[in-house]
Parts: sequence; structure tokens; C-alpha cells
Amino acid sequence: MAATLGELRDALASVLEDAYPAWNVYRLPPETIDAPAIVISGFAVTPQASARVDLVEAELNVLVSHRHVDQVELIDSMLSPGADGSVWDVVEADPSLDGVVSSAAVIDAGNYQALTIGDVSYYTASFSVTVML
Repeated sequence: MAATLGELRDALASVLEDAYPAWNVYRLPPETIDAPAIVISGFAVTPQASARVDLVEAELNVLVSHRHVDQVELIDSMLSPGADGSVWDVVEADPSLDGVVSSAAVIDAGNYQALTIGDVSYYTASFSVTVML
């Protein structure tokens, strides 16, 4: 039986919490953020009836403090393909997300920008994970 989106959200959060213990991982976009943070922003689902498995693209955001420009280096290291401890490495190390999904892979990362949430400024970037439920 394929995983539900809720199970996928929990599996992504669990894998990211284990990989980045110093980061706050939010399963849903919160009203306030304690940076550094990873936010599971949402999903785009493409049903694959012939394959009996659904394709999901999960969008995640990484946020760090805007107070110190050197915080962007945290985002750089996390989103750099091939870097030790990058999201690419984390997902490649466990593409089943602890046995919850058929497979998962980071497909892109970037979109760096400044963002204000609740009068607090952050540096942010995003990455996408394609998942076969």
C-alpha cells in the first residue's frame, strides 16, 4: 500500500531531524520560525494509475538568520550537491525514507532570497524532493 501524504510528511521530517539535529524542522509552514529551520512547505501530486504508484514533488524551504550574512554558508553547504551532509547526501543515503516510500530523490535546489515572516527577516532557499509513493 502506498504511503499517504501525512506519512510522507512525517518521514521527511524524521529523516531531516536525524540528519540536522541543530535545525528546527517544521512539518507545516508555521506563523513564527526559530532559525535555522527547514520547513516542509507542501506537495504537488501526479497520479500514475498505470504504475500503481503516485509521484509527489515535495517542496521544502531552508531558513537562516538574516542578521549575519555568513549564515548563507549554512544554506550553501546544505544545498550543494556532493557536499558532505547536504540534502542530496541525506536523501541518497535513505531513498525509502525509513521504508515509508518506494523511492525519493532531491531534484533541484536554489531560489535564494530574503524573506520576512512576522516582521523577522531570513535568508531562504528551497529544494524539491521527488517521491514515488
